[in-house]
Amino acid sequence: MDKKFEFSMIPTNNREIPQLSEVRVSGKDYVNWGTDNKFPDYLWDLYLKSATLQSIINGNVDYICGNGIEFFKEDTVINKYGEEIDEFVKKLATDYEIFGGFAFNIIEDFDGNVAELYWMDMRNVRVDEDEKYVYYCEKWNKYGQKAIKYPIYNPTKRQKSSVYFYKSHLSRGLYPIPPYIGALAAIETSTEIGKFHLNNILNNLTSSAIISFNNGIPTDEEKRALEEKIREKFSGSENAGKFLLTFNDSKENAVTVERLSEDGMDQKFHTLNDSTKQEIFTAFRAQPMLFGLLPDNTAFNKMEFLESFELYNKTVIKPIQKVIMNVINTVYNTIDSIKIIPFSLDEINNEGNDIN
Repeated sequence: MDKKFEFSMIPTNNREIPQLSEVRVSGKDYVNWGTDNKFPDYLWDLYLKSATLQSIINGNVDYICGNGIEFFKEDTVINKYGEEIDEFVKKLATDYEIFGGFAFNIIEDFDGNVAELYWMDMRNVRVDEDEKYVYYCEKWNKYGQKAIKYPIYNPTKRQKSSVYFYKSHLSRGLYPIPPYIGALAAIETSTEIGKFHLNNILNNLTSSAIISFNNGIPTDEEKRALEEKIREKFSGSENAGKFLLTFNDSKENAVTVERLSEDGMDQKFHTLNDSTKQEIFTAFRAQPMLFGLLPDNTAFNKMEFLESFELYNKTVIKPIQKVIMNVINTVYNTIDSIKIIPFSLDEINNEGNDIN
């Protein structure tokens, strides 16, 4: 009789990367930012979890803020909480890098002049379909939470309280687009690789050996107790180098330990990690050396760094500085309310902190 074989597909975990979408929901005045209205939270989570993304964004913010801020007022405090203009600019730059835009609340005095400025967390900001109003809520999607409604800033109108909502030129809709939008999968991959190596260390025994007990089938309770004892004694980085000691009635009942052959997965992940990092840096049009990451077996080359930074500063950093300065100049209705002093290595050298 011919043997019959049946094959089944083993289910796999497919990760759906959240997409930037704008969803109109019946009965709501604002438009959802993402299908579940949580896309900015997703971006913030990526920033917190990815060391590479965090390094680039934090480095860019430092470059954007330059070597200081010149303000047209002698008093650099911009609100009643004592926040100064340089802190405010740093928050705008950080949101620009993470979300592709920023928002802040403008309070006018009785004469229509700017009295106070308050940064607003972009995770909590939504807009209406006509872009006339901003809605702010710290607990979106939570029952009972109501959003505060603000008119969007209009320089031709007197508005006691309004919100300047900025989105970069990449946007084609209501909400901004982060500069690394094309590297979301790479960013998630880089964080998962880190989890793989961590779990491989914590659970190394499970994936590297098979232990067989040859004296019958224990009960479920005995299995769990035995598994827990083995995990406690031999699994994990802190137990590296320990050996297994067994006591048996005979050779036939002896415990056997089979070492599984290495599949090279760690090396594959190492290669994948390098490629994902490069993809993330490419999304920002950045060279790793600008953020303290040098190729293997290479020393720091000051001339190469300066040449890379000059191009990066011209094509990436200065345009963002210009955006922030133009926005603040518009709000204060002057052409020179703020000036960002460009980042310069010469300034560092003059202070005695030469990078050589």
